[in-house]
Amino acid sequence: MKTQKYHHGNLEKALLSAGIREAKATGSKNLGVNSLAKVVNVSPMAVYRHFSSGEVLRASISQQAREELARRMIKAISVETTVKNRFRATGRTYIQFALKEPGLFAVAFVACDEGPKREDNPSAWVVFHDSILDLCNAGLIEANEVESVAAFAWSTVHGFATLVAGNDPKRPKANQNAVESLLDRVWFGIVKGREVAK
Repeated sequence: MKTQKYHHGNLEKALLSAGIREAKATGSKNLGVNSLAKVVNVSPMAVYRHFSSGEVLRASISQQAREELARRMIKAISVETTVKNRFRATGRTYIQFALKEPGLFAVAFVACDEGPKREDNPSAWVVFHDSILDLCNAGLIEANEVESVAAFAWSTVHGFATLVAGNDPKRPKANQNAVESLLDRVWFGIVKGREVAK
């Protein structure tokens, strides 16, 4: 196989870019060292100069997908002016990401035996968790409720997103009304009558 020469650092970027393209097209099916080395026209050994293992490579591609989700969440909440609308925009964007980018969504949360080489930046979890802290700062939940509310909201939205992005014939409807109804139920389940004009 004729291999391509890359300047230092360019191969890592090329592999991650190829991984994201493959993720968009086929989910987590073709994220192995051999598959991606072939895509970028290098030997598998060249991959290991930048990633210590295939699992680190896969985890790094997963990270790229999560960071794309985070960027979309940040963009969505940046135009909102209330705590409630920012919270809803976070959940809505999460679900929309699963629907519009099912391959990336699946890869973003794929199980990996090893982690990526750095922390997520931006972090979808931090963006989401900050929206829960905003509820606390607005007096809508107590400080000791933050983690349990975060678990409730994330598991509900993530579960819904996973189901609607799947192919089960009994999966929930994914139209706008269904999404907004879910967000309503999550919101009212959290604030429990403590909603104020924020």
